Amino acid sequence: MTHLLDTSAFLAYYFGEPGMDRVRTLLANPEFSVGLCVVSATEFWGSLKAENQESAFENEWAACRELFVLVDVDEPAALKAAELRNAASARLPTVDSLIAACAANSQSVLVHRDPHFEAIPANLLKQEVLEV
Repeated sequence: MTHLLDTSAFLAYYFGEPGMDRVRTLLANPEFSVGLCVVSATEFWGSLKAENQESAFENEWAACRELFVLVDVDEPAALKAAELRNAASARLPTVDSLIAACAANSQSVLVHRDPHFEAIPANLLKQEVLEV
């Protein structure tokens, strides 16, 4: 896996928001393998619920998950998340730290548009910030 999408990048792709074109480019390039952390499923459900579309979640998630390498959160990811939170210069929410940890542990580039990740030192995580 070369890239891992934060939920913010996945939602940009799904809802056709700024940053969508870059995600499409990553998915279309056979040199890249794009992952998605399983905790993004919960955040995706929350976004659909906010749009009164939560009934579509199961079908939409099933269709979207076929496009990505799904990455589970395991003990090494949890430990890396704690390390990233400890090293962060500002508050880093738990879910964001878990997603960042999955990217760091797989040596993938974290693709996002979430300012929380700016708090993580560059030597601990490769990042690509999408347009907002």
